[in-house]
Amino acid sequence: MLTTAHYISIALTLAVVTMVGLLSFSKVKTSDDFIVGGRSLLPFGVTGAIVGSFAGGTVTIGTAQMAYKYGIGAIWFTLGAGISCLVLALFLARPMREKKVSTVTEYLVDEYGKQIRTWVALFTAIGMFIQIAVQVMAAVPVIIGMVPISPFLAATLTVFLIILYIIGGGVWGTSMVGLIKLFLLSITLFTGGILSYLHLGGLHGARELLPTIPTFSLFPRGLALDLGGVFSTIVGFTSTQTFLQPIFAGREVRSARMGALGAAVFIPLYGLAGVAIGLFMRVAHPDINPAFALPVFFYMHLNPWLGGMANATLLISLILTGGALALGVSTVLTRDIYGFCRSGATDLEILRVSRGIILGVGVLALALVFFSLNSLILDWTYLSNALRGATVFLPLLGAVFLPGRIHPAGVHRAVILAPLITLLWAYFSPVKLHPLFVGLPVVLLCMLTGVLLGTRVNSHTAIRSHNNIYHD
Repeated sequence: MLTTAHYISIALTLAVVTMVGLLSFSKVKTSDDFIVGGRSLLPFGVTGAIVGSFAGGTVTIGTAQMAYKYGIGAIWFTLGAGISCLVLALFLARPMREKKVSTVTEYLVDEYGKQIRTWVALFTAIGMFIQIAVQVMAAVPVIIGMVPISPFLAATLTVFLIILYIIGGGVWGTSMVGLIKLFLLSITLFTGGILSYLHLGGLHGARELLPTIPTFSLFPRGLALDLGGVFSTIVGFTSTQTFLQPIFAGREVRSARMGALGAAVFIPLYGLAGVAIGLFMRVAHPDINPAFALPVFFYMHLNPWLGGMANATLLISLILTGGALALGVSTVLTRDIYGFCRSGATDLEILRVSRGIILGVGVLALALVFFSLNSLILDWTYLSNALRGATVFLPLLGAVFLPGRIHPAGVHRAVILAPLITLLWAYFSPVKLHPLFVGLPVVLLCMLTGVLLGTRVNSHTAIRSHNNIYHD
């Protein structure tokens, strides 16, 4: 039962975050400010934007839920995200930041030609849009746990907050609110993780209280499934405009790299805390729905003031991730579709269109949620991840590591066929196989034909671009 202290703490936390979101309005004067923060984010701003964008319901609620059911193997998702951030920092930050592009589509077009622009923009935008709906679906039970309202009203409130936090400040809103979110997540999750570890009596106590299998197996669901999940996380992360946008917004290469390294530290630590909480809740409350392990822990085992702040932080996590994804969709559609069709559009027009698309995306996401509230969130997540990964991942690696050596025709076929086959597999295949692992071989086959066809780019330029990745 929530107390007055819980409600006051929730209200104060949401009020502070809302004020920060509104303050981000003042940072935006041009469309460049809105989309890439004027390319002026310092390392902590890049870290805040990445963590704020990525650490949503799966990192928080999902990790504790998995730990409750399967044990320490739940760490793989956040570990995969940490590896993704390392890949960004070590290999992708320099070439992507130096190109001074705003979208991953622009980066790929620069390497493979304009004919892929529409297809890459379309499929990546659809993938991110689906994930926005996933965040809204995940937020519904969190809000209902705070306030006794209907699921439809809870979904509407979530979309309203998503639009409010991002429509004014764009990537500045993502960064500023993301830093607040990073601070709040660190306080609440680390406190909860330490308390859970102590209540369990450390690893020795946990081993006595919980069954060895599956709790202490690194691969409780099987080697292929769990490692496949890590791989799909890495692919999805490095293929998503939303998570790459902070790299484009870094003041310089060093800021982009250091920001990604910061995120590589924080995200796995949040996973460790979530695992500890999930294990403790399995011992303390063995009969609850695993999905409620983290919210119930915050309400029942933390001081009411901290517990209220913690659950408000869960809601903020879902909202900001949804907002960052909405910004990603807006950026892709504005820069890669609208800006291409209207090359003479003024900066003010681009800014207005960007904000208008965010509003429209919010309304459409709400409509999708209304028709899908009883759907399995994980199924939607798989489809979103597969669409983004099948469209971007291998072409991006080819552009970074093999510049000028893959014929554009092969990539053009890949970005059309792979996402379409992925969609068809997701909806019509009777076999339980992640659609990403169907789409990626199609991309690889198409790109190999591109390698055999040869190159259109001067080999000296290709070698020079490749060498630049490794030298500051």
